[in-house]
Amino acid sequence: ENLNGNIPQGLDTPVIVRFAHAKGAGKGEGQSQGRPGPYSNGGGGAGQAWGGKGGGGKGGGKGDMQSFIRGITDQLPGGKYSNDENALFIGGLPYDCTTNDLYSLFSPFGAIPANGVKAMLGQDGQCSGIGFVNFLEPTAVEAAVAALNGAAMPHGKTLDVKVKAPKGQKNGKGGS
Repeated sequence: ENLNGNIPQGLDTPVIVRFAHAKGAGKGEGQSQGRPGPYSNGGGGAGQAWGGKGGGGKGGGKGDMQSFIRGITDQLPGGKYSNDENALFIGGLPYDCTTNDLYSLFSPFGAIPANGVKAMLGQDGQCSGIGFVNFLEPTAVEAAVAALNGAAMPHGKTLDVKVKAPKGQKNGKGGS
């Protein structure tokens, strides 16, 4: 816990703890030399494969994170998923519902792929009352429908949670 300045058992001199700096480097320089991944400084690491310049931190450019996510999504578990299988339609959402709210509500039921949640917005930027959630496993779909379909919302409506109908059909397979 407090190693600096203490004398460990069996030694005669106190231990001095300091952070090392790379030779010839000032504060914050040269620390990511040869470091693979998105933090590299252009050394051909994984950051280059994802379409962005490595490192950068603040001010690294607009859209760097979104670009990274789009580039790596297909490589993640569930990155390529079918939108109709294991997909839910959710109706009766309040105007202030966001995609993050839907994620928080549905993620306890099971794994959701990247970009697998969407609260639909109207022209005014507020939720239009509907949303969609994609799960990786059918058991999560069943559990979410069983637990949340018909749940009373504070604004007086009830949630309509059902399996999303294939494109061209109006009614879902599950729920009510």
